[in-house]
Amino acid sequence: MTLNELEEKLSLKRLTSAGEDREISSCYISDLLSRVLGGCKADDIWITVQISLNMVAVAVMIDAACVILPEDLTAPVNVIEKADEEGLTIFTSSETAYALAKQIAAMI
Repeated sequence: MTLNELEEKLSLKRLTSAGEDREISSCYISDLLSRVLGGCKADDIWITVQISLNMVAVAVMIDAACVILPEDLTAPVNVIEKADEEGLTIFTSSETAYALAKQIAAMI
């Protein structure tokens, strides 16, 4: 499954303009950046409520396919601008992290 397919099937709202349409391998949920660095893999979707420039840095470092912010969370302008600069796709969803993970697991 690709990011564009994921966006359509889950009715995600794209917060960034940057980001390529890439293949997704799995999903990882955590808000503790050190856990994400050790557990999230390249091409994974990272679901988090952690909204900061550090989130962008970690996502880029691990080469996450995208970040999804659950429960209609949004990111400040400086985070979106940095994500665009780094080519990171950030989505938001009205769903909870658990509901998103269940839907993603059924699709991958």
